[in-house]
Amino acid sequence: MRIDFYISSLSGGGAEKVLISLASAFSAMGNDVSIVSLEKRPQFYQVPSGITVVKFDNNKQRFGAVKDFFDLRRYMRSRKANIAISFLSRCNLLVLAAGLFNRQRIVVCDRNNPLREHSKLTFVVSSLLYKRANQVVVQTKQIKGFYPKFLQKKITVIENPLDTKALDAQVEAAPEREKTILSVGRLEAQKDFVTLINAMGRIHQDYPNWQLNIFGKGDMRDELQRHIDGLGLSDSVHLCGRTPKPYYEMRRSSIFVLSSHYEGFPNVLCEAMYAGDLCISSDCVSGPRELIVPGKNGWLFPVGDEHKLTDELRHCIKSIESGDDMDSIRSSAQNTVKRLYMDENIKHWVCLVQKVKR
Repeated sequence: MRIDFYISSLSGGGAEKVLISLASAFSAMGNDVSIVSLEKRPQFYQVPSGITVVKFDNNKQRFGAVKDFFDLRRYMRSRKANIAISFLSRCNLLVLAAGLFNRQRIVVCDRNNPLREHSKLTFVVSSLLYKRANQVVVQTKQIKGFYPKFLQKKITVIENPLDTKALDAQVEAAPEREKTILSVGRLEAQKDFVTLINAMGRIHQDYPNWQLNIFGKGDMRDELQRHIDGLGLSDSVHLCGRTPKPYYEMRRSSIFVLSSHYEGFPNVLCEAMYAGDLCISSDCVSGPRELIVPGKNGWLFPVGDEHKLTDELRHCIKSIESGDDMDSIRSSAQNTVKRLYMDENIKHWVCLVQKVKR
């Protein structure tokens, strides 16, 4: 079977990582798989051999979106794949438009909270265009409920896969847990690292030997660094940039924090739970509440509530300092994400592809 995946870029991000994992799994089954990237950001992730990568770099061109449309239409017509699977809203709409005249079987995948990513008007227009898709994939039941009734029958909920083999490959030898709090994500307003840094400022007064490492790149780096310096935290809060081995950092950290205002489905939280970190997450839409049972396998705090986040951090650090690693919490977190293992998750995608293909 010929399966084509489409995305705006292969930069460092959750959607990009999931797409490559799925493409790799379908390729390993003997399918003819390609990935088409519109190159809106520099490539970060490597694509396994055996998968064709096609890049349309119209980003700096005048009328780049129009060029993307014609390049996509030309490729789809020549390739004649059994199914096209597109990730992220902009790419979804382009693929739907490009496939309009060739009856391409199309699955579109939204990977974030559509009500926060777009205006209401854009969401309404996107929903109307999504009627052309054969299936719409979202990551949580909560997000499925946001879409209008006329789309509900076309929407399938599939949580993100956890590629444990790829994660384990990042760790040659199990490191010792350090007195480190970890967070991973793009340095953008959505991730609300300001709340996390403020909470660390409160923690630092009582536990000056603990460090906060934030991995990721983004437009807010300079602003966040000024905030860190202003709080006098430059020796304990570190903006570490991007790392090719985030899972290794999770394995050597003791606590993981997701502080986002909103998510689609937080891959990094799933990975941190698999790593056995003590996980603290904002109770944002969507994903964390479908993963974390407070006090059983992690903790939730209200979005933007630095006081509650401080309390949860203090509780974890105090326990660790007293010799209680809370192994039952860590083990429960690891058990929770077993349903996301690639071998289990890919079964849902195979069923979806079989349902949609010609």
